Amino acid sequence: YTGDKISLFQAMKKDLIVKDHGIRLLEAQIATGGIIDPVHSHRVPVEVAYKRGYFDEQMNQILSDPTDDTKGFFDPNTHENLTYMQLLKRCVKDPDTGLSMLEVLQKGATPPKNTSRFAV
Repeated sequence: YTGDKISLFQAMKKDLIVKDHGIRLLEAQIATGGIIDPVHSHRVPVEVAYKRGYFDEQMNQILSDPTDDTKGFFDPNTHENLTYMQLLKRCVKDPDTGLSMLEVLQKGATPPKNTSRFAV
């Protein structure tokens, strides 16, 4: 052990963390504010973490892959299990707060076809 700070992905690559557990931890980081930057100790968006090399293209695809089996987020409108990134794409950004909000529809209702979605 060198005492150096490394990213979660780097720990996965060094077999310090099991890959499936690491993916779930990365999704948890995304769900709670972004990927933890091990150098600056703050959260950054997935795109920034990828550009900084905190994980590779394969992990980037896993985190956004709609067919990935680590879907731990439930959409109450469609009853689908989704990745956090998929669920976030279904959210609408609140114009006052800037927060991403998932519209929950009444039972049996369908979303309007012209509803715009914000990728955040």
